[in-house]
Amino acid sequence: MTMQQTFLFPDMEEPDAQPLRGRSVCILGSFTQPAKELAKRLTLMGADCRPGIKVSRNVHYVLVGRGAPADQLEYLQTLAFNGYHPCVLDQAGVDRLLGGHAASLMVDAEIRKDLRLTWQHYQRCRMKLTAGRNDLYTKELFVAADVMQRTPGLSIELGNRGIYANTYIDDTTDVLVVSNESLGRLREGASDATLATIEQTYNSSHSQTFRYVMLSEEELLQWLSMPLSSLD
Repeated sequence: MTMQQTFLFPDMEEPDAQPLRGRSVCILGSFTQPAKELAKRLTLMGADCRPGIKVSRNVHYVLVGRGAPADQLEYLQTLAFNGYHPCVLDQAGVDRLLGGHAASLMVDAEIRKDLRLTWQHYQRCRMKLTAGRNDLYTKELFVAADVMQRTPGLSIELGNRGIYANTYIDDTTDVLVVSNESLGRLREGASDATLATIEQTYNSSHSQTFRYVMLSEEELLQWLSMPLSSLD
């Protein structure tokens, strides 16, 4: 480290002189620090903050300043929906990062998927069944165990309509059927065994997007209450 660098960063001494080594940084908008100075300081801390870096699942930090592009902020929400959560810092966070508090803002160099189901997942992925049409024909359904237990004969009834039902999720699963109780917990920001199973299965998969559609127990049973003849 040169004398000039020592003066600029008196608290940055080995082995923590580059606490951001192995981390990529996306800079959106403007900050109180001039852009070139900000990029230089982050680079000296070990970060990869090249001008071309955009928001993606491979980014560790996203610095959001004044005038940050709306499309990039929207994509941050898409990443979170699919289980990717880069560390987002505003001006105050950037000041902490540059002011010797990088350790408190540190994220792992290895980026891992970490889906956290929210009510938004159900709202965006909700499947609406159509009266008079067999929308689930040939579909593979994951039906939560509690729904199966209190609805005897559900698998047979679904099978009669050309629908496959399992109490596990695999690569062939198309639709997630969850109980009314699970949806109630999801609405309240809570979780349960069924929701945790969905999260764990997705997080351990190779998929980069949450591709499932979701269906409530109530909606499925209402649809099944229609005469078969009306669904031909």
